Amino acid sequence: MNYTTLKSGIADYLHRDNLTAQIPGFIELAESYLFRELNVQELQVSVAGTTIAGGYGTLPTDFAAVAKITVSHGSWTTNLDYMAVADVPSTVNTHPQYYSLEKNQIRIIGAGADQAYTLFYTPKIPPLSGTVATNWILDNASELYLYASCLEAARYIRDAGEISALSQAVMLALESARRFAERRGQPSSGSLQIRPRR
Repeated sequence: MNYTTLKSGIADYLHRDNLTAQIPGFIELAESYLFRELNVQELQVSVAGTTIAGGYGTLPTDFAAVAKITVSHGSWTTNLDYMAVADVPSTVNTHPQYYSLEKNQIRIIGAGADQAYTLFYTPKIPPLSGTVATNWILDNASELYLYASCLEAARYIRDAGEISALSQAVMLALESARRFAERRGQPSSGSLQIRPRR
């Protein structure tokens, strides 16, 4: 399935020919929900060697969620723990232990001028369009895209029965997509093998 066939599938599901112009909008609304709900770990990337200026670093333009942040100083590298902005003390240790997110920036709490961090993060899933024919969700959970988009259409036409049925379908498909994403991010078997006795 791609963006074009998704739009056709939505039109077929709705059994209406007067909503063609609205279908891209239904997809956009569905994406707003799906992108908030799904964190696909296999898409994670890293940005290394970014220098901290005054304790702050810039987030990548495609940033969606933090996986982990490490800071290097001299010969050592450490993983940082998250600290909410409200909990950051007025005076901090000179060795970084925590990070927070403030105004679209990463704040490394206790960072020195000569330290650099590596950000491991999940990027935003690109929305479908005339130039983006597919993405991870459409490739791996096309029914989720279909149901979520049709749910937005049902809300648009105020069809209570379809809203109820599609809400349930979206929840089931979303949970299935989450489990699938988790499985893909883990090895199918370990290196240990059980051998028969001789």
